[in-house]
Amino acid sequence: MLTHMLDLELQKKIQSKEFEHSVDQAVQSFLYDLDFMLLEEQHSLTRTRRPLVKPFVPQESLIPAA
Repeated sequence: MLTHMLDLELQKKIQSKEFEHSVDQAVQSFLYDLDFMLLEEQHSLTRTRRPLVKPFVPQESLIPAA
């Protein structure tokens, strides 16, 4: 009986406008964060990245073969 009453009370809270509003806020916040992360990733991919270390080129390859 107690479990049934708790289930009914929980069901009322879940169906309340306050709960619905808090879920909507959480979803909007998540979508905002997701958009920000995606924009941040796109921005980091479009920047020209320059390596700090030059690739090794063997000196033999600079001398033309006779």
